[in-house]
Amino acid sequence: MTTQAITKPLTIAVTGSAGLVGSHLCAYLLSQGLTVIAIDVVPIENHLHHALESKFHPTETERYTYKVVRTEKYEEYRDACRGAEGLVHLAAIYHTEKNPKTQWEIHNANVAMSYNTLCIAAELEINRVVLASSVNAIGMIYCKRPTFYYLPLDEKHPCRPEDAYSLCKYMCELQADSFVRTHPALRVATLRFHGVVPPSLCTRASLLGTFDGANPKDFWGWVSSSAVSSACLKALIAPTDMFPEGSHETFFIVARTICKPKSRTEDLVKDTYPELKAEVEKLGLRGNEGLFDTSKAEKMLDWKDEGHYWEPGMDDEELDNNRKSDLTV
Repeated sequence: MTTQAITKPLTIAVTGSAGLVGSHLCAYLLSQGLTVIAIDVVPIENHLHHALESKFHPTETERYTYKVVRTEKYEEYRDACRGAEGLVHLAAIYHTEKNPKTQWEIHNANVAMSYNTLCIAAELEINRVVLASSVNAIGMIYCKRPTFYYLPLDEKHPCRPEDAYSLCKYMCELQADSFVRTHPALRVATLRFHGVVPPSLCTRASLLGTFDGANPKDFWGWVSSSAVSSACLKALIAPTDMFPEGSHETFFIVARTICKPKSRTEDLVKDTYPELKAEVEKLGLRGNEGLFDTSKAEKMLDWKDEGHYWEPGMDDEELDNNRKSDLTV
């Protein structure tokens, strides 16, 4: 994994640092020579935190600080971020069976956290901010039936969220638009992550064989955790001639292949969304090429995740020899 050369040490505050995306991002930032202020509600003695910290080199531990903070609490969140030069907001509230949440709790907490993040960035003059959005901002997996107007999906596609989680992701993008209008030094990237797949499942055998995480409502998409970490850093340090100050940009952060085991994308679309038959035929897709246009991220951030390519007729040896470029970012 490569990224732009970092010309000076940077201190990055990361919220949601104890989660899947956050823990991998913290480790990646440390490996790139950066200093990390890790922020989460998980108690410091929690096994997830210790498991992460135990992987660090001693010199990396010196550049890592973990703070137990609720990002809904403005003052303590602000104080935790002091000294940071970049801010990546990954913390989120969502419904699970073990931790059920109402729709209003999900919406209100997430909208407040993202707004707090932008207020703190403005107050402390942290002029490089990344907000975790989601492909669901346009209305996908949580919709009764998603509405797609064209293919491939790009950042200009209309947003039609139907649930609280998707709506609050769309709202954070609107919040970012608002802040850069009045803070000319501020630059905000909202990254629309797809379902993030951990390293243990990012193998060709898993994603093309046994992986069961694909969903037709979100176009069978995915993205590797390593690619997400790279996208976050690239969004912070992208040169200003490509990503100017005083601007907000949204990016799809999605792998270029689907994760439905050994299935042709065009066939899946025709079977599931017959109304998109003409659109998908125009794309001329090969094998399992994906349905998201990530060219904006490639152009402005120098980012891409090639995924795992497959087409009918490839046996396992051919897959290894003819793959495009696995998990290149």
